[in-house]
Amino acid sequence: MTSGRGNMPGNIKGTVMRYISIFILSCLMTAESYAFDKDRPLLAATLNYPPYQYIENGEPKGIAVEIITEAIRRTGVKQVIFNFYPWKRAVHLTQSGQSDILFNAGKNDARQQWGEYIESTLILQRYVLFKKSDSSIKVNAKFDNVNNSLIAIRLGYLYGSGPFRQALDSDKFGGITLSNSTQQSVDLLLGGRVDLMVGDYLPVMRYIKKQALHDKIDIVKDPNKNVDNMVVLTWPTFIVFSKKTSKASMLMKLMPPWRA
Repeated sequence: MTSGRGNMPGNIKGTVMRYISIFILSCLMTAESYAFDKDRPLLAATLNYPPYQYIENGEPKGIAVEIITEAIRRTGVKQVIFNFYPWKRAVHLTQSGQSDILFNAGKNDARQQWGEYIESTLILQRYVLFKKSDSSIKVNAKFDNVNNSLIAIRLGYLYGSGPFRQALDSDKFGGITLSNSTQQSVDLLLGGRVDLMVGDYLPVMRYIKKQALHDKIDIVKDPNKNVDNMVVLTWPTFIVFSKKTSKASMLMKLMPPWRA
């Protein structure tokens, strides 16, 4: 359990200020109209997912953490406590009202039943396919040539509603293995238990670089261009407030421009 406080690095601060500029003025103008306990920390749940959000030396870091910390601070709430869990647990805790916020979350109808989404995109993720460097596997845009390929996907992830999601749902792959982390997906791939893994480009490439695995893992290329990575999904993620916590419902009233 860690709180997001302290000075932001210059490059992060610039991104944060650009993001919040569209709604800060309105927040400041309306905050005085609502009375609630701004001294109680706001609880935010997510998964460990560098470079977006992660723990370093016991402190929460990452662009998503900095955006949320600064934006909530401008409403008058003094502290956000960031808790990191396996993704399905983070979702459950927010759904049940044990956490006020779920962030870096995709949108679907089921989550909108219990959560109030801020419509502005928090992070825009790009998902690509990874294979072992010595693999000759090719994947086409219709995913009709992967019936002999096993793939690792992340447990609890939505993956949208496009061709890739449809390929998963219609069993076009030879088999699907669920993974709880980037590390587990990479281990499955390098261990020969799957032929492909899907992952958000930035977090996976960060992990590959950190583990010095550039010579062991490649990105599947676009079959039509061959030099470009095959992006199977471009996926916006959001901040979600639990409808079960009064703290969250009050904060939503303070932030109408986030819905713009």
